[in-house]
Amino acid sequence: MGPGTDWRRLTELCQAVQDELPELAAQFTDHIRAELDVYDIVPRPEHIRFVRDQAEALLTGLAARLPPSPEQALLARDLGARRARQCIPLEVVLHSYHIGYRDVWNTLLDKADDQELTAALVQLVNLLWTWLRIVSGAAADAHNEISRVQQAAQINLTRRFIQLLRSGQANSDEATELARALTFDPGGTFQVICTPSSWSAEDLTRLRQRLTGTVHAATEGTVTIIVCQHVPARTVADVIHDHRPRLPLGLSLPRPALIGAEAAIVDAERALALASGGGIVDFRDEWLHATLLAHRGRLALLLQPDQDATALPPHLSEAVRAYADHGFSVSAAARVLHVHANTVSYRLDRWHQLTGWDPRTFDGLLKSLLSLKLFP
Repeated sequence: MGPGTDWRRLTELCQAVQDELPELAAQFTDHIRAELDVYDIVPRPEHIRFVRDQAEALLTGLAARLPPSPEQALLARDLGARRARQCIPLEVVLHSYHIGYRDVWNTLLDKADDQELTAALVQLVNLLWTWLRIVSGAAADAHNEISRVQQAAQINLTRRFIQLLRSGQANSDEATELARALTFDPGGTFQVICTPSSWSAEDLTRLRQRLTGTVHAATEGTVTIIVCQHVPARTVADVIHDHRPRLPLGLSLPRPALIGAEAAIVDAERALALASGGGIVDFRDEWLHATLLAHRGRLALLLQPDQDATALPPHLSEAVRAYADHGFSVSAAARVLHVHANTVSYRLDRWHQLTGWDPRTFDGLLKSLLSLKLFP
């Protein structure tokens, strides 16, 4: 502190700002809400009251040249815990402190009516930062403690909810109650995403913060099951890939009600089985392959070529696929493969000879394509 500082004038300046807090607190609050729209969920009168209390404590401390008391740190902890229960992210809470303290400081500067008082005000900068560090730190500690408790409870609820769906108890009263506790609409439309990667509570929290709608997840064995509502699964998948590119993801169909959520988990798990190479597999696009893959063992006698024909030349399967993908036209398949049409015809005939399936017939082509999918 400078020896020539006029503390009486600084005290009067802080008191003058305090006298205007009934009006200023509303302005400070609106600045916070304009920059951080997450605070829309906090009633404005409540928000103004807390901003006013914090500004008054700060100005009192600056006037007395004292850091926050233990009681003021406890009040900051209470506020941090309150904001955690209101689902305000910690980084937003900390940012709001910076905005509020900035507005108080700018108001003091505006009201310092001469150079001498402005220069004296600079003597309070270090004390201002001490207040910000102690108060925001106390709020952050409490916010983290409450968030960890909430995350653990939410994960346990989600895990039980998913267990009920996977065990055929989607229509139980417990499943309905858990859905509501997790803010799902039990009669609404559900989608599910499955990924082989486990997710930490912090990862899941960050994921939810980037999304609208309701999203909950739990790890079952080696698979993380993400249940979502009021947000498309493809949107959730894109956000996941922003964080973990090429992570294998299986997406379900949108299905109604809890019985649909039960089926959606099966959709997503079966789609995930096709995504082992990475990327996104949507059950909507690969429903036949995904469904039959689960019965691969039972279908082997029908769809696996004879043992003597297991080493089929790859150019034969390429001809079958090209024929199917291009309107069942030999000439179109030949253009795609850059060979003569007679060559494609020969390869289709050779495939027929080795497998017993004639790709020019519906039954033979269906078995051929399914075999190539299930037994590559």
